[in-house]
Amino acid sequence: MMGICVMSIEGVLALGTDLKTAQPTKWARPLYDSLHHEYRMIAFTANDQELAQWWLKREMLHDWAAVMTQPDHINEFNDWKLTQVNDFLAEGWEMGLFIDTDLEMVTKIAIMGVPTMLLCHPVRKVGWKDPEEAPRPWVDVVDTI
Repeated sequence: MMGICVMSIEGVLALGTDLKTAQPTKWARPLYDSLHHEYRMIAFTANDQELAQWWLKREMLHDWAAVMTQPDHINEFNDWKLTQVNDFLAEGWEMGLFIDTDLEMVTKIAIMGVPTMLLCHPVRKVGWKDPEEAPRPWVDVVDTI
């Protein structure tokens, strides 16, 4: 094992922040399956721990070393995540990977010396065309071919 892998449930595994209704991302299962054999997996969530455990079980994402939830006395989820990673490092835990969808958070964690992965959701579907954009003239299309 190469240490721990920390990821946020919201955004990385779940589409949305309300786990009562959130669907999994299309890469949730393959991402988890590819990592949990190499790392001890820790999930961060802004939701209630019981709800997060239920959601992970529903999506068949088992064998988490820990599911950690933001305490009520901390207002910002990102501040809590940063503090938790800092605490892991201070306790001597080997951080193998940190995965999140927030560029600022990933940058701050990377500065701490932790390998990170920024997960970006696609902005548009493949083959999608902006409805505001006028179609190219046929002559231009033929000329490019």
